[in-house]
Amino acid sequence: MASGSPNYISVQIARGYYQFKVENSKTKEIGIGKFVTTPKFSAGGHNWLIRYYPHGSDANNKGTYISLSLLLLTTSTSMSVTAEYELGILNKYGRPTAESLIRSTDTFHGKQSWKYASFMKRSDLESDYIRDEYFIVVCSIMINEPCVLKNCSIGVCPFNLAEDLGALLEGQEETDVTFKVEGENISAHRLILASRSPVFKTELFGQMIERNCKCIEIDDMKALVFRAMLHFMYTDSVPDIDVLVSGGTLDMNMSAAILYQHLLVAADRYALEGLKTLCVERLCRLISIETVVSSLAVAEQHNCNDLKKICLEFISKPKNFVPVALSKEYASLVSTCPSLLDELRGKVNCAADHK
Repeated sequence: MASGSPNYISVQIARGYYQFKVENSKTKEIGIGKFVTTPKFSAGGHNWLIRYYPHGSDANNKGTYISLSLLLLTTSTSMSVTAEYELGILNKYGRPTAESLIRSTDTFHGKQSWKYASFMKRSDLESDYIRDEYFIVVCSIMINEPCVLKNCSIGVCPFNLAEDLGALLEGQEETDVTFKVEGENISAHRLILASRSPVFKTELFGQMIERNCKCIEIDDMKALVFRAMLHFMYTDSVPDIDVLVSGGTLDMNMSAAILYQHLLVAADRYALEGLKTLCVERLCRLISIETVVSSLAVAEQHNCNDLKKICLEFISKPKNFVPVALSKEYASLVSTCPSLLDELRGKVNCAADHK
């Protein structure tokens, strides 16, 4: 079955990538090795489509897995396209997870597809990703190829603003304010901070005492976290965790999840909504038995409803509830946030009713 299936799948573009809405009730009976296709879409000057196999492409899996494949559409058998892409499925709360998103860089030769035969268990799709009988397949594609104009091959001119501002911070050129964090002096530029954060704008250019201070002391924050926050304010990105480790700046007792929890608190403190959203997204991907309680506590204290819902959903699963409930962190959370216990009981009871 290799049809376009327009009644099953619709397309829209959002946030610079493609979203495809798949109707589960009309595709779940399709047999092993059979697929439906998304409408074709364009990226990097090429046309593409995605094939969805509701019961998998490999008969050896006996229908227990779903499969996805990304296909380059071309009539040329000699064309070769290298693409960096993300392909996956959003959970029922509209977010990707580490288990549901593939990141890869592959070369497509002619009309070739890259197939993920054991993309996800069918049972996981039905329990965690379907909402109102639909689920969302997402795909983003980036191709770095020269642009050809007449007989000249020219590269795409890069946009370097974030890189240049990052270099300005790193080079400490013309800084005019210094912060003391954990005894460490960290310098920055007042105008950039004020343009990014209304809190800094009030502190640095309002009527607060910090306006005339050359050195401002920051309490209740780690220097590493403050540096990572500044990096985001200059570049709209967070430093790579591996770079922090290799540079010796990351406390080895601070996991990636703990770092993002601290960054979320800092983002809330300085009204950096973009950084707060980024931290929520990263924490959702990093949820585990070890991190879920601390992430739930941060979500509750800083009004992150999406993160809170996903944490509660994770804990309420029977395979997760017992090990989480036996942890010291859980006992502490229940004593400090008793209202969460009622919400969790409701989730656990709901999960039990659907078993």
